[in-house]
Amino acid sequence: MPRTVALIRGVGGPTAMKMAALREVLASAGLGEVETLQVAGNVVLDAADRSPDDIAATMRDAIRGGFGFDLPVLVRSHAELVDAVARNPFADAAEGRWVQTVFLDAPPAEPTLTLPDGIPEEAVLDGREVFVRYPEGIGGSKLQAGWFEKRLGVIGTARNANTIAKLLALSA
Repeated sequence: MPRTVALIRGVGGPTAMKMAALREVLASAGLGEVETLQVAGNVVLDAADRSPDDIAATMRDAIRGGFGFDLPVLVRSHAELVDAVARNPFADAAEGRWVQTVFLDAPPAEPTLTLPDGIPEEAVLDGREVFVRYPEGIGGSKLQAGWFEKRLGVIGTARNANTIAKLLALSA
């Protein structure tokens, strides 16, 4: 049975967590068998009969109680991740680490996205995802997840195509 993927926004630096401790805290919160990928807030778990909102709230409470951090959590089913990859117009780009999907907690009230003039990046807003291609690399770009959050008025967290492929394999 496919599993559920939870993406924690803002893991790292002052909000860094040991992944073994995170797995333990989440399992203790009743989230079943929990796996993590990388040290960036990527969690795969069994949803059981829980709704995405319930999973997100349970995780957020557990992280706040276990680590003292109040970090947003966005949840997607395996099928939703498969669908996002299928809709990504940049999925065939040669450099997967320079293609990101910004997962949003809700569709923006205004479903249009206007990028600044003169930038090399391309971005497409589609429902609860923004697909972004960074032809010159991500590091120096102004179009980070926070830029999209501010313009769209929603919470978002970005993952590159390579990480999404690994999450798909773990959640299958």
